[in-house]
Amino acid sequence: MRTGVALALLGIPYGALVLGLWSTVYPVNDYAGIVAGARALLAGVPPYDSAHWPDAWQQLGTQRPDTAVFGYPPWVAVAFIPLAPLPLVAGSLLWSGGTLALATIGIVRVARRFGWRAPSPYVLLVLASWPALLVFLQGQWLYLLFALACGCLLDLTARRDLRAGAWWGIALLAKPQLLILGSLALAAWSIGARRPRVIAGALVTVLAAAVSGTLAAPDWLGPWLGQVATARLARSTQQPTLAGLAGDVAGDAWPLLWGAAAVGLAGFVALAIWRGPLEQRGPIAFAGGLALSLATALYSWSYDQYLVLLAGAATLALAGAWPPSARRTAVVAGVFAIFGPLAVLLFISAYLRWHDTLAGLVPPLAIALLAYAASQRPRRDRSEAPGA
Repeated sequence: MRTGVALALLGIPYGALVLGLWSTVYPVNDYAGIVAGARALLAGVPPYDSAHWPDAWQQLGTQRPDTAVFGYPPWVAVAFIPLAPLPLVAGSLLWSGGTLALATIGIVRVARRFGWRAPSPYVLLVLASWPALLVFLQGQWLYLLFALACGCLLDLTARRDLRAGAWWGIALLAKPQLLILGSLALAAWSIGARRPRVIAGALVTVLAAAVSGTLAAPDWLGPWLGQVATARLARSTQQPTLAGLAGDVAGDAWPLLWGAAAVGLAGFVALAIWRGPLEQRGPIAFAGGLALSLATALYSWSYDQYLVLLAGAATLALAGAWPPSARRTAVVAGVFAIFGPLAVLLFISAYLRWHDTLAGLVPPLAIALLAYAASQRPRRDRSEAPGA
């Protein structure tokens, strides 16, 4: 009770700070660019016509576009049509506030389902970590994607496979570049577990969205591939990713180092699953795999690391089951340090270096700490593991 009151009191100044910062950027943040596609459809402006799009932002009242055509596939424009008629300030607040509420509900439900004790630490991560702040300021997708990931995990656990696949499919439609490895892993698991309805749910969702988007903008694919996809991927070795870090170290040979680092992180995830408590292996595998998928993405930004918070929450849950000790305190402090002060310093380093790669350390560090927490749990808990 006292913890909840303290969080509420701290939340008032924090919320005021977030809204104050947001008020200076909402006219030009990513939500402003995303909703532009929906406004274009309603206004009859062709979103994938490079002769019209660069000037359309003045008519649509959104940010100046950074690509010659609408920067997202057409199903994104279709999905945002309900928000398009709203004033930008109202739509942006509704989008970010509503999806943040979904993310909070999602982590609370996951914590209760898997016995992660009091949900306060997990809620604090979801609401007040550095990635959480960035998502709100940018009006980005990640609150929604986090909620979808929680829903997918819960439905997989309950064997509601079609719905679990649908949640994953929606997330994949929003940010496919972040979920390539995760999708492959989920598909392989679904086949191995003889649960093909997961794949079916995802495929039906993706297909329905692709059809609706193509009907709304039939000429989208060529201009989007030529003007958007190529421009986004060209930035990969300058972004907060393993690819960016590998580019700093190995130059043109970065794919080799990137691949080696990805294999090493996969080993950490496997270690966390193997050494984790039997009843926690499902959420550890899901959270660790999601973090690995984001870590290995070729295109991502610091706000995308919000998805790695699920691995941070799993780490807190593992440490929370230990008796009070210096080791437990260190692990909990490590989680909040990775997603708090350290993430801030690494983010700031981009401005000092004019090169945004060091923030790519956040997902690997979170995965390593998850593996450590799983492997260092009290000995008496390991008797449940086969061969222990």
